[in-house]
Amino acid sequence: MNDGRSLKQRLLHGQVGLGLVCRTLSAAAVELIGLSGFDFVWIDMEHTAADFTLVENLCRAADAAQVEPLVRVPDKSPSNILRALEAGARIVNVPQVEHAAEAEAVVRASKYHPIGERGYCSSSRGNRYGFGSSVQEIFAAANERVMTMVQIESSTGVRNALEICSVSGLDIVFVGMGDLSQSLGVPGQMNHPEVLAQTRRTLEIIRTSGKLAALHVEAAGAVRNWLDIGVRIFACGTDLALFGKTLRCVQEEFRDIVNC
Repeated sequence: MNDGRSLKQRLLHGQVGLGLVCRTLSAAAVELIGLSGFDFVWIDMEHTAADFTLVENLCRAADAAQVEPLVRVPDKSPSNILRALEAGARIVNVPQVEHAAEAEAVVRASKYHPIGERGYCSSSRGNRYGFGSSVQEIFAAANERVMTMVQIESSTGVRNALEICSVSGLDIVFVGMGDLSQSLGVPGQMNHPEVLAQTRRTLEIIRTSGKLAALHVEAAGAVRNWLDIGVRIFACGTDLALFGKTLRCVQEEFRDIVNC
């Protein structure tokens, strides 16, 4: 498994992390994302039909391509958080967090004693099958290796952002502008003044709290503005959308020629 300098170490040294969302659920796509030079692959269980057997194999593909696997679980269930970590997720991402107590529960489910209450298993794939270390060393290494991530994506979450970002053991906070736009009554209008204002307000809270701020930004031209606000982790699009756009461009290019 990838034992090079981790994304966590790079982020803590001030570098920016770039990743791509994988919704094709294809090991080949995960490998391509890694070979393309991205820092992480976002394996999405919330908006796909992925099960944990598939997620484990996608984590294997990520390790083979030396790209860090981030798994977004479908809900806040501690059992889903645990299974994602046992499968090999380096970053576990939990959607729709609106209260500090929910963020605290994420940390408890993700970390072993003395930080949390992650279920006892030293021989899972996420723990390198228990090779080479004592149980105490395995659990301490897992606590250091795993990053916890939650999504603030509702007006309630925005109101409680300061309390959420104060949770000890929480590493990354993602602002979900799509769901936030729905919560604010302007679905899909990510450039709506209120969506932008609440996003910026939340990102400022994340930055001043010392947590790492994450955002989904598909247009490279917009990255500089978000960097200036303090975002350090960017999901740069989804494989399905990029695949669709590429197919359309190829089809149109050939269609223009054959129709001449």
